Amino acid sequence: MDEAVRIGLEAANGKNLEVFSPDIGRQLLALGLIDEIDLHIAPVLLGDGVRLYDNPGGAPIRLHGLGTEDPNGAIDVRFRPA
Repeated sequence: MDEAVRIGLEAANGKNLEVFSPDIGRQLLALGLIDEIDLHIAPVLLGDGVRLYDNPGGAPIRLHGLGTEDPNGAIDVRFRPA
């Protein structure tokens, strides 16, 4: 996995290397190879599929917010079923 990230970063030539796979993202996170996580919240509840960074029985991973007043604070969003 380290080698794949190294090759990807070289190919990115100084730009961001983005990962769009929850399984690979989870593996990279466990290996300490993730610098930053962008979470995009869409107002849709999916009934099936792969959970983002699913890690049954694993320890919680705390995130530090970027661009917020309180980097450890929660961000609340509210939706109503359409």
